[in-house]
Amino acid sequence: MPAPLEGLRVLDLGWLMVGPISARYLTDLGADTIKLESGRRKDPLRSMAPFKDGKRGPERSVVYHMINAGKRSLAMDIRGAAGKQIVHKLVKWADVLIESFSPGMIDRMGYSYRELSAINPRLIMVSTGILGRTGPYGLGTSGTGITGSAFSGATALLGWPDRKPTGPSGPWTDSVAPRFVVSSILAALHRRKTTGTGCYIDVAQAECGLQFLLPAFADGAAHGRSQERQGHAGSALRCPSGVFPCKGADRWIAIDASDNASWLALKEVVGAPLSDPNFDTLVGRLRHRQDIEAAISKWTQSHEPHQLETRLQAQQVPAHVVCSATDLAEDPDLRHHHHYNTVVDPVIGEFTVTGPQFRLTVTPHMPPRPGPCIGDAADDILTSICGLSDGDIAKLKTDGILG
Repeated sequence: MPAPLEGLRVLDLGWLMVGPISARYLTDLGADTIKLESGRRKDPLRSMAPFKDGKRGPERSVVYHMINAGKRSLAMDIRGAAGKQIVHKLVKWADVLIESFSPGMIDRMGYSYRELSAINPRLIMVSTGILGRTGPYGLGTSGTGITGSAFSGATALLGWPDRKPTGPSGPWTDSVAPRFVVSSILAALHRRKTTGTGCYIDVAQAECGLQFLLPAFADGAAHGRSQERQGHAGSALRCPSGVFPCKGADRWIAIDASDNASWLALKEVVGAPLSDPNFDTLVGRLRHRQDIEAAISKWTQSHEPHQLETRLQAQQVPAHVVCSATDLAEDPDLRHHHHYNTVVDPVIGEFTVTGPQFRLTVTPHMPPRPGPCIGDAADDILTSICGLSDGDIAKLKTDGILG
């Protein structure tokens, strides 16, 4: 049985995260993806730690391999006439093109959707800027991961009320947006079956991030007020609901016993500290939130987090350890679902990558693979897709177009 997207052809002109992650999701589902990159101005992701065995190198970034697993690489200068001819051949081949240059850059390079759709009317082209390409923040506005988080509202909501905003860790919208990119591409492919033509998709990463903060956005739109940072506190309408300290250095557990059944179960486990009858209704618990959270915190501090999770879950109390990176790497549930996979790369040997993010019950996905070495498939791509001869390829190398 073929993979769901077997036969789909993707040209990945993205770098760093949002574009390459989107392309990887399609690759996992069976798409043939060519990562078109520059050997001179390498994808910054290739320089991102951690590196296999702690040794730096453009083929040794584990993050790079995770985000680009299963792709083929063609390293080439696409700015000159010779490079442009090859790009045009690849565009004729492709069903989907994903780019994540600064807004307007792809147009200035001569690869606008208008120009490329004239070559391949069935092409679906996706741009993945922080703020999109239209509107007052479109063309001419620079952005990175931190500005995407700031625009989406996530930065303002995360942190302690009396301190500056902390925002999410890392380029948050780069990780959020691919879910919207892929669903848009699948919708465009479905549309193409009817119309026979492709389309242009303009994704604003920051707006994708906004979708994960709808309660705060709705409150502002409806009442003209801004939610405040709450530290590790949970919802203002749930109690107890939050993160509580456990035994050990920087160890925590998340607990939500807001509904009466969960509250009674938690009360039975904790005992006397929660026995005040004023706590037995949600309204009462909300009024006495500080007292309840202080009592729970004092109790949880004497317990090891994983053992406490097991104990609370056995009593039907929603609780889970606040996972560290080490916890996630060793998590039995993630391993059971093949979230982690061991692969072998010809340069760096054996290491672990994340598995496919979308898995269907019966239809297969592609097997786990490492990311490509720079230009590892150049000769095959240039001969089988672009129709170049060995002499043509040799000249491109001599002229400095490849690599």
